[in-house]
Amino acid sequence: MPNLDFATFVSSVEPVFARRGCDAGGDCHGGGIRGTLALSPAGAKDAAFDFEQVSRQVSVSDPDQSPILTRPLAIDAGGTPHPDKPFASTADSDFVSVRAWVRAGVTQ
Repeated sequence: MPNLDFATFVSSVEPVFARRGCDAGGDCHGGGIRGTLALSPAGAKDAAFDFEQVSRQVSVSDPDQSPILTRPLAIDAGGTPHPDKPFASTADSDFVSVRAWVRAGVTQ
């Protein structure tokens, strides 16, 4: 089980999902469960719920292949199928933030 930091999630990771529209309604994750990830909607944020949901998307055995990293990443940058690709590359500053949080939680 990863030892992911809640405070870092709230300050650095959850804002990424908000900026990128992942918590929007409709066909996004804030509109109810989409695949294996549900996020609280933008107008009714629940950081504890979101933390629990996102934590389930972290792979302890291979953190760089965690779904929370690969699904929103462009296919040509090593991503996996997902209808929306907010991260064009692994150099994207938001991707780097989420990846750092994942790695820190897996290596502790």
